[in-house]
Formats: sequence, C-alpha cells, structure tokens
Amino acid sequence: RIPGFRPGKAPLPVVLQRYKAEIREDFLDASVHKYFLEAIKAEGLSPLETPHIHELDHSDGQPLHFKAEFEVMPQLEITNYKGVEVERVLPDFKEEEVEISLKKMQERMAQFVPVSDRPVQDGDFAVISYTGKFADPGRANLEAKEIYCEVGSSNTLPEFNRNLLGAKPGEVRSFQIKYPGEFPNKDLAGCELEYSVEVQTIKQKQLPDLNDDFARDCGDYATLEELRHKIRSEIISAKESAARRVMEERLLNSIIEARPLDVPDVLVNKQSENRLNDYVRSLIKQGIHPQTLGIDWTQFRERQRERAVQDVKVALLLEHVADKENISVSDDEVDSDISKRAEESHQSFEAVKSRLTKEGAIDKIIDRIRNRKSLDLLLSLATLKDPQEIILRP
Repeated sequence: RIPGFRPGKAPLPVVLQRYKAEIREDFLDASVHKYFLEAIKAEGLSPLETPHIHELDHSDGQPLHFKAEFEVMPQLEITNYKGVEVERVLPDFKEEEVEISLKKMQERMAQFVPVSDRPVQDGDFAVISYTGKFADPGRANLEAKEIYCEVGSSNTLPEFNRNLLGAKPGEVRSFQIKYPGEFPNKDLAGCELEYSVEVQTIKQKQLPDLNDDFARDCGDYATLEELRHKIRSEIISAKESAARRVMEERLLNSIIEARPLDVPDVLVNKQSENRLNDYVRSLIKQGIHPQTLGIDWTQFRERQRERAVQDVKVALLLEHVADKENISVSDDEVDSDISKRAEESHQSFEAVKSRLTKEGAIDKIIDRIRNRKSLDLLLSLATLKDPQEIILRP
C-alpha cells in the first residue's frame, strides 16, 4: 500500500525506492536461516548455540555467500571404560556414632525448666534482655530481648559468663566488652561497647532419659534398641553412599584422564551459570539474601569454571556410554521419580507431573536417570582393588 496508488498497483521502482532496505533485510534473514538449516542437515551437525553469521555477501543478481560459526557436540569414541581399576573405599563406621546421634536427639528434645530459688550458676540458661552502647556515639545501640545465654559455655563471650554468675531474676549487670579486630562479626570487630544486661529468668536444661519412652517420643519405635537399630542403619547407609560417590568420582577421573576431552565453551558457560544459580537458591533457602553478601558474581562464576569443565566432561562421558550401551529410561522410571517428588512436596502425582511437563523438566529427569544408570554400569564393569593397607583406629 503506497499513497497515490491502488493496492498492489504501485510500480516496482516506487516500491523499491521506499522499501528496498526492508525487502533486502527480510530476504537475507529468511535465506540465511533456510540455507543454514539445509547445510547442517546435509552435514549431520547439531549446533549447541545460535550461529555467528559473518562474511555475508550479496549483490543484485549474484549468489548469496555467508559463513556460519557455531559449536557442536564433540564426537566421542571412548572404548576404555570397561575394567578400569578403582580402589575400593570402605565405609568407616564406629558404634559410638550411634550414641552421638542419640545424644543430639536428646539435646533437641530437652526442656528448659524455670529456677526461682537461687541466682545464676554455671550451666544455667539466663534469659536476658540487653542494651549495648557503642563508644562511637554516632552508632545505634544494640538491643535484644529474651535471649537464652548459656552461662559458662565456651560459645558464650567470657564477659557475659563472668558478669552473669550470681545474678538473680530482675537484676541488672553492667560491663564493657572490647571486641578484638579479628572478631567474626565484622560490625563488632575492633569496637568497644557498654552493656546493660537484665536477667529476666533463670532456666535449667533437662534432658529426657534415654529409654523406651524416649524412643516412642522420637517416632514409630517400640523400644530404645529399635531406635538405635534405625540410627545405625541410616549412618551405615549414608557412609556406604559416600564411599560409593568417592569410587565413582575416581572412576570417572581415570577414564577422562586417559582420554582427554575438548568441551564446548557454550556448555561450560551454561554449567557455570547453573552452579551459580544453585548456590543462590541454597542461600535463599537458608533465608540469606544474596545481595547482602557483597559477592562479586563475575569472579564467582569464573571460579566455578574449572569445576564446570569437569561437570561437562562427566556428562558427555555418561551420555556417550548410555548411547553405546543402549541405555534407556522407561515411563515407569520417570513416574517413580515424579512420585518421590510429589511425596516430598506433599502434592498429588498428577499436579507435580503437570507442572514439570509445563516447565519442560521431564527431559531433565530422563537425562539424570539415564546418567545414573550409566554410572552404575561403569562401576559394575570396573575392577575394584582392595586397599593395600587398612589402618584400624580404636
């Protein structure tokens, strides 16, 4: 549509005068896309990224020439993954670890009982409120209420331990603290504060007795021995899994070192970004806002690069083994993975599967299961060597 002409009746020279640049741009975009796809199909190539188009040359009446530069998945031919020697890692379990776990459970279930007939003693928990005034008048006071302070503990500042001993509920103690320059809390390091501390109440921590009643309070256990058996099984299982992870890592490193792999930068950059995102998500789960840490994220990403390179090498190796060994993932295996996710999140299977499908995460689940099966196969094919010397520690 050109003013002064009926639709479709404008002379070609007039159309070109007004729209030649746009027509040329549309033609080049469409042609480059079309012939690039034809070329990679003919060559059997799979780009890992959008191609960089350069040396684009086209004149009226002349052929179109251009170059497309892009990274592709490396062609692997690894055959040395069977029978690789790996030193067996033995789980290092000690029976006293069961008692340590029981003690931790006992601590978590402790009760704090008020004490009213005496002053603070070592081992008491003084419930306090305090105000801390900086020597620098320009800084705001520190204030806190209903803080549980374990008097005499190594985790409590010595000044609090000394000054709270002998105090009674309602009594106020004043003292100074000069924090060392290397104090972990940077806001307090090198500062001097005048504290005014009021003891509100005194409490004693009472641990429950380790008996069958304690076991029943901890869960579906009839006896303390049944609880011990469960804890023992979980510790051994965790140590076996950790030992297996060490053997798997050694196995993968041996295979990769014997056959160095060139990994595409685009995959390394993506994995570096994934590692950064995983770290940020872990901070958020802990209630820490990433921006409050003052981290140089560019440097952080660069520090992740070496590990990201290894991650990509491992992924390429496992995918290669899966292809050579015809490893596949069934619908039942995918559904089983989704069922576990649904159970952990207390949602229905259908809701979780629908969400994962919309997010395009099903393929990631399949890849992860396939890689796991590849790694299991590699370890089953490995030659496990017993350690030459096992040191038995008391």
